[in-house]
Amino acid sequence: MINRKKTAAIMLGLTMSMSGTLLAAPADVADNMAAPAGEADLQARIEALEAQQRELLAQLETLKQQAGESKEAKAAADKTQAELEEVKKEQKRFKLYGFARVSYDHDNRATASDHAWETADEKTNRRFYLNLMADYKINSHWTGHLQSETNQRYAYMGDGTYRRREDGQIQRIWLSGNLKNGVEVNVGRKWNMLGYQCSLLGATTDGIDVSVPITKRGLRAGAFYYGLAEYPEADVDFWGPMIKGPVAKNLDVFLAYAKLNKSKDAMVNDPYSDNGAGPNKIVNPYGSHAFVISAATNVARNLRLTADYVKTNAEPLAGAKDPVRRNHSWFARLDYKWTNPEVPHSFGAYVRYHNIGKTGYIYGDDSWGSVLKGTKGWTVGCRYVPYKNVVAEVLYERAKYNSADWETFQGHRNLYRAMIDFYF
Repeated sequence: MINRKKTAAIMLGLTMSMSGTLLAAPADVADNMAAPAGEADLQARIEALEAQQRELLAQLETLKQQAGESKEAKAAADKTQAELEEVKKEQKRFKLYGFARVSYDHDNRATASDHAWETADEKTNRRFYLNLMADYKINSHWTGHLQSETNQRYAYMGDGTYRRREDGQIQRIWLSGNLKNGVEVNVGRKWNMLGYQCSLLGATTDGIDVSVPITKRGLRAGAFYYGLAEYPEADVDFWGPMIKGPVAKNLDVFLAYAKLNKSKDAMVNDPYSDNGAGPNKIVNPYGSHAFVISAATNVARNLRLTADYVKTNAEPLAGAKDPVRRNHSWFARLDYKWTNPEVPHSFGAYVRYHNIGKTGYIYGDDSWGSVLKGTKGWTVGCRYVPYKNVVAEVLYERAKYNSADWETFQGHRNLYRAMIDFYF
């Protein structure tokens, strides 16, 4: 930048020097008419002033050159700042987050030889796990999402493998839209739930759901069309209406009705039976329609109660001892406080009850097989944040197998689980 004071001083000096040259000389000459020696002094003063003038002009040219360079530097700085702001905008559009987990399970169910078709996958909760997610804001209305899960198993799993390697891939890709008038849209492959405890559904699906606000409090009404994508052999689609959100100051609800694309006595692929030769066909275990009533409320300070009821119209299996309750499921959970990965030393504890018929939901899973169809029992657990973005959790579950659902296998399931999550 030009030093304005210095420029002004130079200009003033030039002006004064020029004025001095033109005005002062005649006065000097008049004063020294009788002294020839004074002519030399006058000439010397004129030459000194002219030299000073030349020096001031040179400084002015230097300042002009510096002014040009300053303008160029400012233009370059403005361009760099504009590029930096553009980079910041792009950074705000992209978000990468998730967590890494170390977990250990001890599940006595994994020794049940007559149910080896289920034991391997459940015992693999002894694992190093990565849940990597990314969001990209496409424009003011639409955001793209992806999710990649990687499981590195370190336990003997009952299927002859040990420390099985499973490379991550992008399992889920979807778009979410926030449109005019509060309309929300999700379309693509993503993990979806129906019921606050994933009681009717908690699985990966292909499809779309749309909802709109119907009250100022935040209650929303909408509809969904999902295709079960948890297993490649799955061939069940379902659709219907849903209502979710707060209906009062201290009451949230999640209501959904699902109509399936199969009749209740249709034959469908058994998602557990594909051993390379293709899935077996079994009688539809989901029924042709189902519904869930789910609600949550704060019963006291730091105490939140969540309860779900699910019913399908699936037919009981032949020889079932309790055909009425087989297509019903109950879930109840009481949470004390809660954890926040951003707040060290925050903690929470919970107790949960479940009673699930073998055909008592479409496909529900709240947390890696911690509850099973055809069982009823209790779970207690707690979570704690020892350091920022580090969450530790332990739980214990004791559940009773329904002999009508599990035929020859009876007794109790004892599940111990410990996990440490590292958020980023």
